[in-house]
Amino acid sequence: MESTQVRNSVLFNGRAGEFFGIWIVNVLLSIITLGIYSAWAKVRTKRYFYGNTQIAQERFEYHATPIQILKGRLIAVGCVIAWAVLSTMNPIISSILLLAFYAVLPWLLWSNARFDCAMTSFANVRFSFAGSLKDAYITLFGRAVCVVVGFILAVVITSVAGAAGSAVALTIGVIGSLALLLFGQAWLMQGVYKYFLNGYRYGQREFSAETKTAEFVKIFLFAALVGLGILLIIFAVGFFTVLGGTFYGLDNLLYSGVVAPIMMVTYYFVFLAFGFVITAFIAARIRNYIFSQTQLSNGDKPKYNFESSLSASSYAWLIFSNLLAQIVTFGLARPWVMVRTARYVASRTTVIGDVSQLDAKSSDSNIRSAASDEIAEAFDVGIGIG
Repeated sequence: MESTQVRNSVLFNGRAGEFFGIWIVNVLLSIITLGIYSAWAKVRTKRYFYGNTQIAQERFEYHATPIQILKGRLIAVGCVIAWAVLSTMNPIISSILLLAFYAVLPWLLWSNARFDCAMTSFANVRFSFAGSLKDAYITLFGRAVCVVVGFILAVVITSVAGAAGSAVALTIGVIGSLALLLFGQAWLMQGVYKYFLNGYRYGQREFSAETKTAEFVKIFLFAALVGLGILLIIFAVGFFTVLGGTFYGLDNLLYSGVVAPIMMVTYYFVFLAFGFVITAFIAARIRNYIFSQTQLSNGDKPKYNFESSLSASSYAWLIFSNLLAQIVTFGLARPWVMVRTARYVASRTTVIGDVSQLDAKSSDSNIRSAASDEIAEAFDVGIGIG
């Protein structure tokens, strides 16, 4: 049997009850120490999830130390405080800080990827990230600027057409602007994923991926069309409900006191569910696509392939039920949610190839600072691929 035909399901063996003990201690000690212990909490959590994830009997490991995380976290907290204080002084300073943040964002994501990879190993071989900072700015910053400038120009042209009173030109301009925004987002995402996927290394072995903008366009376009269709149905139902109430002569007091509140609550949950479904669809389709395009070299031996089989419906239900569980339990279901999500994602991930034949050796890394990792986490930025 060729090694490329061996299918290895990713397994997650963590248990909610077991992790709850770690989680509750982390929470209590973080509160008692005014957040200082949170660095130890992060390391314990990552080591638990990494250590319980395996492929072909081999496990992942997380190597960052609490002191590394604590130093990076203190720097991140300092940046957040400085940002908050300076942003309140006047609008000009706030605008300058916002521009500065976008200017350093490529460096932040690049540095974050390098640290995360350097602190992760599988079968005693560490990962690394070899993408250049120059390419990070060309891909992340350059493409983003092109998309923003192009969209602004399209909006300006559309506005001029509208001011001139041309309904046809205005319609074409609006449709063109929306199409440009959709294509621009797809082009940006394609470049971002291609940059990161081709920069990852496992020992001396290289990951590679050839992603196409057209595939991202299909995903976003389909999501937009489905979303538009659902919105039209929602508004049509609401319209005919109001029209029906008027037709059957419902009393205004009855309508405003009973029907209207019920419709508002119903609409709220419908829109919430709508958001979950669309978000889950896009996330699942993108993950499935990029995994199908990714390979790992193995010298002169066959390359390894990857497969993701997330479904939009099950993933949407996972996100929604996780949120609901945490609300109902006032956050106590958090460990169960984390374990459940890790088990679900692992069960939908496959490595194709004989892992026992993987020939890789760790290379030395001089990356020690977790500052970028903590700053990225503080500002909630990052590239979610796994």
